[in-house]
Amino acid sequence: MENNTDNKLTVTELLAKRKYNPDYIPNKENIVFTIGGKHVGSLQNFVTLSGLPKAGKSTFVAGAIASAFVPYEVFSMKLHLPADRRKICYFDTESSDYDFFRQIGKIKGFCELPILPEWFNAYQVREDGSGLIRKMIEAYLIENPDCSVIIIDGLLDLLVNYNDERESSLVTKWLKKITKVYNILLITVLHQSKSNLSTTGHIGSASDRFAQSTLDIVKEKERNCYILASRFMRSDMDFDPVTLMNFNGVFQQVESEVKKESGKKASDLSDLESKALCNTIVSIPTNYNDISDEIIERTATSKSYAKNLIKIWIQKGWILKGADNKYFTR
Repeated sequence: MENNTDNKLTVTELLAKRKYNPDYIPNKENIVFTIGGKHVGSLQNFVTLSGLPKAGKSTFVAGAIASAFVPYEVFSMKLHLPADRRKICYFDTESSDYDFFRQIGKIKGFCELPILPEWFNAYQVREDGSGLIRKMIEAYLIENPDCSVIIIDGLLDLLVNYNDERESSLVTKWLKKITKVYNILLITVLHQSKSNLSTTGHIGSASDRFAQSTLDIVKEKERNCYILASRFMRSDMDFDPVTLMNFNGVFQQVESEVKKESGKKASDLSDLESKALCNTIVSIPTNYNDISDEIIERTATSKSYAKNLIKIWIQKGWILKGADNKYFTR
């Protein structure tokens, strides 16, 4: 998973290569993925779409891909491919032949094209091992320098054991490496744990720390709809949640329910919203004041609000205090 060229350098040569160069001015950040006009993903970064099984992840992925082929947004999502690097590639690690074919059909339907452009490539790699899949993705990027966006559905299949801390760290480093070396935006799909709605395993915790944006997809049974919302955004403010409903086999975007004004009461948050915020902020052991400050920054609320929210998290048993006086998620 390491850069072969860099492996041939001595430590001194590598240090010189990594040194800050005052004469080098990077290009302006190239925003590639927006939702509701908000900056979700740019080149040299990765974005994580997270949700429980059968929560509608494939539908939003199909909509995002479809938006690359039309001049308008699809379900408020838009991929803005650089003019000289319009190629986009989709790797499906999970689907059967039928489901893979149906996913391509969804993409065609959402962009209303009978045939997808030749600069779109899709691969079904369900039968291949995790290491081989990574090699194939990197081989594709080497052979297709005009590719600017890679979608991996799903990320767990790039590991043997997603609860292995060392392997998760290596795969995360590989994600960071390929996004920079090949100057791409990588969009990954990652399952959530049913027990606490956090991204699964050590790889989930690692991706949350390094992703430019982590987005949650939830199926709301009462209204029979799928909702896409931001868990956290590093480069912009949160976008308005995107709600899809299926009308006679056709997905349509509908108005999201008006959110309760944040900042009035910590208890205004639903358990789903509160738990997602808790897992994001306390992804690693963190002291009380840092948790409070992060809540205030993310929710634009007061210290009193943060204090009450932390109290709720403790009462519900979502966070515990360790011997070092730092709080951690269960």
